[in-house]
Amino acid sequence: MTLRFDETGWQPLQPGAYRNADGDVAALYGFDLPPDLPAPLERLEELRRRTAAKTAEAGGGLIELDVITLDGLPAVRQIVKLPLPDRPAGVAYVASFTVPRADRSLVLKIQCVEQGITGQRDSIALNHFLTEYGQGRDLQDMMRWWAQHAYAPEIQGGLPRNLSEDPGWDPHFPQHPLSRARRVLTALAPTIELHPTFKSAPPFA
Repeated sequence: MTLRFDETGWQPLQPGAYRNADGDVAALYGFDLPPDLPAPLERLEELRRRTAAKTAEAGGGLIELDVITLDGLPAVRQIVKLPLPDRPAGVAYVASFTVPRADRSLVLKIQCVEQGITGQRDSIALNHFLTEYGQGRDLQDMMRWWAQHAYAPEIQGGLPRNLSEDPGWDPHFPQHPLSRARRVLTALAPTIELHPTFKSAPPFA
């Protein structure tokens, strides 16, 4: 395979797909065509804004996006949230690494889905936010601050990121799917190895 990672704690489902004990699913995709990233990695602010707009247009929301290094190559680390089409409530958080080259790319996606009773993290964080900062302020203004698209607050529609999705809330809700998504990305990143042939391909521009 063109990408390997430490599979400790992951059960193979089929070639390139795995599940862990939390029920999160990881899948590896390879594309033999130029990547469809909306901006060069060197223009991070533009990449973030355009990705946020693209995700909102698709009905979701960008939680975070950074450019990092994986096994010596530049890569995009991001988390988005998407609605669950077959359920009236709850979302899926899709964490991913994208390693682009000029004519190909690798994407490792991890899907973490809300299960059972949803919204507890949001509710507790919202109550804290309104108690701490809401006294004497207009509720409509407060709600605009509470939820807006990451990196592009002017964007409308989709699923804006809200303040409960800040990393500071992860320790309070370790089994929340967003906490799990961040934890998986952090654990996998230093273990990723890329095939020499892929690494030698011309860089993405």
